[in-house]
Amino acid sequence: MKKTSPSSPTTSFAELADWQRLLSAPLPDVDVRKLLQQKNFFRAPKHNDQIARQHSILLDKILGFDLKGLEEKLVKQGRIKLPDGSFEYWGPAIHDGAQTWVGLDVQTLNTPYGVLLRICELLELKNETVIDLGAAHGRLGVVMGAQYPLAHFIGYEYVPERVHEANRIYERWSCSNAKCEVQDLFAKDFVLPEVDVYFIYDYGRHDHINATLGQISLEAAKRPIRLVARGQATNKLIADHHPWALEDYIGAGEEHFNIYQASPETQVAPLEELS
Repeated sequence: MKKTSPSSPTTSFAELADWQRLLSAPLPDVDVRKLLQQKNFFRAPKHNDQIARQHSILLDKILGFDLKGLEEKLVKQGRIKLPDGSFEYWGPAIHDGAQTWVGLDVQTLNTPYGVLLRICELLELKNETVIDLGAAHGRLGVVMGAQYPLAHFIGYEYVPERVHEANRIYERWSCSNAKCEVQDLFAKDFVLPEVDVYFIYDYGRHDHINATLGQISLEAAKRPIRLVARGQATNKLIADHHPWALEDYIGAGEEHFNIYQASPETQVAPLEELS
């Protein structure tokens, strides 16, 4: 008799134990792909930061991410340069001054899957292109690859190891509409692509984030765009220096992010630049 798995491709997801069972009794990849098409697979069972983090840890393991091992290798490189350093200094030490947050907790470095799903739902994605400026391990590409196959995801990330890991996972789960690329967002020759949606989550130094916001403002002066801003630094920079983004936004009341809508009609005079 053929042995069957205690789980099935129609697993209901209501509590963390439901995801835990997928780790204790793994399904074939073909069945996991079917589960990825269920929105509740990506939705945390409670609106609670701790639960959202635990949920994301389980999803990372189910998907096959090796984020802990990857980041530990980067920390090891940082410790060689700065034995008494910390996450604020190891990244710049090994990445030519760029703040890549090496040593930061993985669940702080990345946006939880449930938050990413909520962002996509508010954006009502169809065939838009979304670019993540500072994509870390590219979780958004997995959510979009599974739930929004007609949309397109591009992740820009400074650290090659993170880019390689993201693309490995995209290939495994057939996320053909997602890709990550190695990119220094503050490079002199970097040109911001013309896309529909930009996503920023406190990717580096404040002056670098502010410069990126300035580039996005130039795009908003030419055509309608949307900007997803997550993190205290990015949203404070917008409030202090980029009134062009404040005229119209959706998702008011969301705890972890804002979605700003900007166009030539909403442009206002810029505030004083960040020194």
